[in-house]
Amino acid sequence: MNYKSEKLLNGEIYGWMLKCAACELKFHIKDVNDLNVFPVPDGDTGDNMWRTINGGVNALATCKTEDLPDAVVTSSKGMIFKARGNSGVILSQFFKGITLVLSGSDSADAAKLIEALRSGVKHSYAAVLNPMEGTILTVARESAEYAAKNVKKDAPLSELFAKLLTGMKNSLKRTPELLPVLKQAGVIDSGGAGLYYIAAGFSRALNEDVEKTKAHYGIQANLVDGEPDQHSHADNVNVDLFTADDVMKYGYCTELLIRLQNSRTDIESFDDDAVRRFLSEAGDSVVYFRSESLVKLHVHTFDPERVMSYMHNFGEFLKIKIENMTLEHTDNDSPVALIDLASDRIEQSEGRRRGSGSELMDEFGLGQEEYPEKKFFGTVAVCAGSGFAETFKAMGCDALVSGGQSMNPSTQDFIDAFKNVNAEHIIVFPNNKNIVLSARQAADLYTDAAVHVVETSDLGQGYVGLSAIYPDETDIDSIIASIEEAVSSSSSGAVSNAVKSGNFDGVAVSEGDFIGFIGKKIISSEQDVVSAAMLLTDRLIASSESGSIITCFTGRDTDSFENSILEKAIAEKYPDTEVFFTSGGQEVYSYILVAD
Repeated sequence: MNYKSEKLLNGEIYGWMLKCAACELKFHIKDVNDLNVFPVPDGDTGDNMWRTINGGVNALATCKTEDLPDAVVTSSKGMIFKARGNSGVILSQFFKGITLVLSGSDSADAAKLIEALRSGVKHSYAAVLNPMEGTILTVARESAEYAAKNVKKDAPLSELFAKLLTGMKNSLKRTPELLPVLKQAGVIDSGGAGLYYIAAGFSRALNEDVEKTKAHYGIQANLVDGEPDQHSHADNVNVDLFTADDVMKYGYCTELLIRLQNSRTDIESFDDDAVRRFLSEAGDSVVYFRSESLVKLHVHTFDPERVMSYMHNFGEFLKIKIENMTLEHTDNDSPVALIDLASDRIEQSEGRRRGSGSELMDEFGLGQEEYPEKKFFGTVAVCAGSGFAETFKAMGCDALVSGGQSMNPSTQDFIDAFKNVNAEHIIVFPNNKNIVLSARQAADLYTDAAVHVVETSDLGQGYVGLSAIYPDETDIDSIIASIEEAVSSSSSGAVSNAVKSGNFDGVAVSEGDFIGFIGKKIISSEQDVVSAAMLLTDRLIASSESGSIITCFTGRDTDSFENSILEKAIAEKYPDTEVFFTSGGQEVYSYILVAD
């Protein structure tokens, strides 16, 4: 069976196309990542785009209808909430634009699809404050126009998407001519390449036999919750953290997704309150919600078997996650531990800018009615590294979002964090340029508070921004202005290993060198980390309006000997400058330096 001659798109075909697109992109994640221009290991465009489109595939898996409007709306919402990085947000908005056209029809012909593609282009451009040509935006726009000019209104779907793919290929080849930084690096645009592979999946879904395509993609043809192998953390358990002599102290973090069954319970009159009472008796940190026949719950309990047995009376499990929280509390470098630092290990000390009673809610962010009156403002910061987590919390940050370079959080991650902040206004520090769009998209979607995104581009700027907050200020515009002024008058940079060779803005870089950079501008490239850091420090002090204080956050892999040499060198060269070294615990960057 194939869809080669089909002229009308319905929900069934759309679902198959979307699944093939996710599979095709997953096959090429590394290819897309490797197109990264900057010589730092931050190439994550492929991951971000795959996680975004796979959010649509996962959402669609719960949609039992073959109706086209339901299929496009459900998958679009899934993409929006799972969007990561700038490329992921742009992609989610591209599909949102498509959805606005297709959601009004039970089927769509080539003419309607071209209209939808143009709508997708319009929305993707609108998502970017300053759109640049030579990017994914150009590839989307030019390919849609190419298809419109070369496909008849009654053409088969397979012909339309074959032409769309050709248009993307032609446009992608031209991106280096439109964007000088691509030409200098000798690559094509990574976001455009990701979109090309998505279109390739669409085309394969329509032009090839279904069974042949399933065989081509293998098990990934049935992909629902898969993760790219290189980023999967599911099996990364340090078993040495819980030995034969240890005693369970924290219990199990238990999460269940359950489909209620008509054969086991009356779904229309299902007693949610009874389940909540049981969960409250069985453990704590209870989060429970139901949408028709779907139940999702979270509880910290010493007896997860009892919870499972009770819930099994009403339906079947769709997903089960049980984690030993003793491991999570012990392993301070794990992603889960970063959340623990943000919620479970906050010391209530004088001078912190926490509102009274503002304990962080659990990761699902429900049950807000149990919390006291909202305080005026709270803060959310993206953070990587246990040292940075401790520092940000000590500075009064209300909630942390785990993420950073090569680990971009999703729109949903931000929304979950917003739910943890009981405030009228929420100030967000993305701390990475590639995370700003996700933070903005979450801010637009969130309705329980006014969310203000301060466009901090790195952890150093986030540190400066948090430092500028006065806890008793009651004018949100003044608070934001103070933060932005502090960030703009400071300078921050980082040192990392180069993953590729080349000439960048007049600096010759060899793979393996230590490079110092401010933003995307490379300042130094040296064979040893201390020399690179010193040259970066020189530039930071020279460019800072004050430069009287240098704060250095040491990376996870730096050693105390290198740190002491660097600290001494800065102190000797700049005797009038205060120098503070503290553990950041961040990956990728050996040092993050801030001059303010």
